[in-house]
Amino acid sequence: SDFLNRQLNGVHINEMQSNPFQPDVNYRGYTASPLLGTPQGVSVYMDGVRLNQPFGEIVSWDLIPRIAIGSATLMPGSNPLFGLNTLGGALSVQTKDGRGFQGSTLQATYGSNTRHALEFEHRGQTVSNRLHWYLAGTVFAEDGWRQSSPSDVRQVFGKVGRHTDRTDVPFSIGHADNALNGNGLQEFRMLEREYSSVYTKPDTTENQSTLVNLSARRRWTDRLSLLGSVYFRDIRTTTVNGDIN
Repeated sequence: SDFLNRQLNGVHINEMQSNPFQPDVNYRGYTASPLLGTPQGVSVYMDGVRLNQPFGEIVSWDLIPRIAIGSATLMPGSNPLFGLNTLGGALSVQTKDGRGFQGSTLQATYGSNTRHALEFEHRGQTVSNRLHWYLAGTVFAEDGWRQSSPSDVRQVFGKVGRHTDRTDVPFSIGHADNALNGNGLQEFRMLEREYSSVYTKPDTTENQSTLVNLSARRRWTDRLSLLGSVYFRDIRTTTVNGDIN
């Protein structure tokens, strides 16, 4: 979401929940948000799989493995090809694979409010370049700069595929187990009294998701090709929204 905000015209972000993994991404007045009840107008796909949840069309950005993102394409306008509620546009995210760059990457981060993160990725392919693989994972945790606002994010993603001049068959699996706290906006006078205070609490969302995706592409001629995808996605969301002031 930060990349979209910096690089693409017409995109801006609202952090109404005050959580880095729960932004509202707005594009030309249309929104893709994790907050239930927000009018959704942007469809989001990852490797051809629709990420808008059936209940409320919300987009849980914390379920997308950030380190595994290879490219992102934003297509403006209302297009029925991208399904319901594609009013403002569609965002297509493609994940990395083992072709091209090979090797491993490890990154560790530590900051204020006990924010710490560890990310890794490994990519490789065989000598014949026909079989390739990719593995990535993220562990993130922080206490939050506000009261009662800790977050934990755990993501793992893997892909293996076979690629030839005419055939490409990638198989990927991803899992996320996250607990997020986004306590919303604070009243102005209470901010002056104590900047880290919250208006009401708790506002906790726990997401568990598993995604299995198998795609295949076969090119017969320069003008004729066939592409298909079969996927399974399981999402379990638990939300606690209290009004303790």
